[in-house]
Order: sequence, then C-alpha cells, then structure tokens
Amino acid sequence: MTTMSRIAISRRSLLGVGAAVVGTVAMPAVLRAKTLKWIGASTAPQSDFISQALDVYAERVKDLTKGEILISSHYAGSLGGERENVEGLLQGSIQVATPGAALLAGWYKPAEVFTYPYLFKSVAHKDRAMTAIMDEYGEEVAKKAKLRPIAAIARMPRMLSSNRDVKTPADLKGFKIRVPETPMWKRTFEHFGASPTPMPFPDVFQALKSGVIDGQENPTALTYNSGIFDVNHNLALTEHMMQDNMIVLPEATFQGVGAEQRKALVQAAREMEENIRPKVLADDAVTLAKVKEKKVAINDVDKDAFRASLKGMEAEFPHVRQWAERITAIS
Repeated sequence: MTTMSRIAISRRSLLGVGAAVVGTVAMPAVLRAKTLKWIGASTAPQSDFISQALDVYAERVKDLTKGEILISSHYAGSLGGERENVEGLLQGSIQVATPGAALLAGWYKPAEVFTYPYLFKSVAHKDRAMTAIMDEYGEEVAKKAKLRPIAAIARMPRMLSSNRDVKTPADLKGFKIRVPETPMWKRTFEHFGASPTPMPFPDVFQALKSGVIDGQENPTALTYNSGIFDVNHNLALTEHMMQDNMIVLPEATFQGVGAEQRKALVQAAREMEENIRPKVLADDAVTLAKVKEKKVAINDVDKDAFRASLKGMEAEFPHVRQWAERITAIS
C-alpha cells in the first residue's frame, strides 16, 4: 500500500469517527427536543390545595403526553406573587401559573366577574359553571390578553370573621373590614354598609389584633390556617363571594405544541378539577368542625338582605355583564 493510499484511508477513518461522534452528540439533542420542561408557579404553601392542584395537573400532563411535557412545581411564592407569576407567563419565564381568577382583570378586565358577590347559587353551581365556560372563556382571554385559563382550582365560599354577631347588613354599620385591593371588593362592602379597608393579607392578623380593623373575609380554611380565630371569635356564614384560582398558560406556549399535546393539556385540566373539588369540599367540613372546637360563634345570616343591599351595583361594573349573564344562565 502506498503512502498516499494510507493517508486516504486514515482520512476516511477520521471522517467516520467524526460522523459517529456527531451522531452520538446529536442524538441526545434530538431526544431532548421531544421533552418540554415547563416551570409551574404557586404562591400557596405546598400543603395548600392550590399547590396540590398544580401537582395533580403536572402529573396528569406528564402521563397524558407520555413524558413529552414535564412541569416542575415551585411553591409558596418562591417565584413571586400572583401578579409577578402572570407577568412571568407573558415574559416566557413561567409556563404554568395558579392565580386567583379575578387577578387576570389586570390584563382582561371582565375577569373581575369572579369577585361579583352572590354570582354563584352554590358551590355545586360554581363548579358546574366553571367547567361549562372554561373553553369559551379561555379562548376569549387568549385572544385579548395572550393568556389561556385552562382549569379552575376549587376554593370554598368566603365568610366574614369578626368579634361581633353579624346576621344582616345593618350589623356592619361602621364595621372596619379588610378587603383585597380591588374596586369590586371595596364596593361590595360599601353596599353592605361596612367601611372597607384595602390591605395586603400578610398585614391582616396584626391589624385585627391591634384593632385597626374589626374583621376580614376569606374561605374558612384560610382564616383558620392563618390563626385568625385566635383574635376573631365570630364567623358569619355570608358566602358572599366564591372565587376559584385558575391554571393559566401563556397562549404562545399552548399554541407552540402539537394538537395531541394541546388535547392532553385540556384533558389534564378537567381531570385535575375532578380530583381536587371533592377534597376541597371534604376539607371544608373538617375545618368548620375545628373552628367550632375553638369555641368560635357560628352565625347564619340573612342572605336575601345582603343580596338586596347590592341593588344597582351591576350598573357600576358593566364590563362583567357578559360573563355574569352567561354564568347565571347555567343551571
């Protein structure tokens, strides 16, 4: 064999080795392209049903996509508050967030409907309505705000805690109540006759203890788990508002996967709702029993009187009418 032949063979050998190396390096890249790793965010502790819902959703997405979409859960506000999480969706740093349904009003104003008082007839009606409207609602928000709500995370009705008996709106005259910092919450309690005080929730316990406010309103489980019944010894069963949280994706992320994966993302949403709703309902009964053990006075209220006090409020929030009418029409 000549020197030139040996050189030619060596070059072919090197090219073959090079091709094999490239193939070895490229193959994992091809495999990685089939697996999407998404970031999921919750502001609630891992033990809370909001975070549990995120975990259930992530697991179902993993199963239904055969591992093609993996969602890692981040809890307790480690990626920021709810508003920051939604901003993260739009910026592409987060792919799944779990904000309160009405928080999206910052990007889609009609979302404020989910804090409209006495919108839902019961918890069962709320659950039916949220499932019934979700696809239609998700399409509308995606079109207007580039965000896609895809599932409702069940929460129980909001109740009023205080240190006085509250049975009718007349009992709230001069009553200083903490409300979240949104217009509809404030107007609701002004219609009820109270003096609403917008305040971040972390400040509530000390404000109650020092007498800056007289009461607050939240689902009973959150009130109990926050230690508020150590300073408030009355619970009025007003059920004045029912606001679920939501699983929300960026529309670009949702449209960026294939049709089968989109179908799986929606199916996982419905399965998560079915999984979480009965657990939230059962937990509420257990929590109410714990509240009674603390010798908290439980007050039934005249809901018809509370509803009557809201007369005319719908005219103040015309932007919610479309969805309010759609929801109330659901049996």
